[in-house]
Amino acid sequence: MKNFYTLPSLFLVTICILFSTSAKAQAVTSDEYQAVVDTAYRYFNGAANGDQELLANAFDMDFGHIKMIKTNKDDKQETIHTLTLKEFSKFFKEATSETWQADIISVDIVDNKMAMVKLDFNTPKTHYIDYLVMYKRNGNWLIVNKTFTAKSKKQ
Repeated sequence: MKNFYTLPSLFLVTICILFSTSAKAQAVTSDEYQAVVDTAYRYFNGAANGDQELLANAFDMDFGHIKMIKTNKDDKQETIHTLTLKEFSKFFKEATSETWQADIISVDIVDNKMAMVKLDFNTPKTHYIDYLVMYKRNGNWLIVNKTFTAKSKKQ
């Protein structure tokens, strides 16, 4: 059986294709977007380089927290462990000798005041997925919450 398309149906298909391609979301890079991305990379570079100043410029040291899953070695029970970002930043006192890599997977900005960044963070030993929640306060984007998962790479 032959496929038969009438002129009106071809016209309709053409119009649908044109509208569907023109309706695709266009990437918009705003100053806020770039500022949010820069804040995420300040955290990453501060951690990788043991740079406390970069971390202080990325983290809300007064109000920020990190949450992580901890597994008890004896009974294997999982709990949520919370630290302030000020406490967490102290773990990064020296630059790593390893190669670390980070890629931003997504950025969601709400009303130019709140943002959520999903960060894919790799070290030779561990793969992390971080969710960074930021607020813009006094003209600066700061991470107020960092939640992550970590998966050990078998070596």
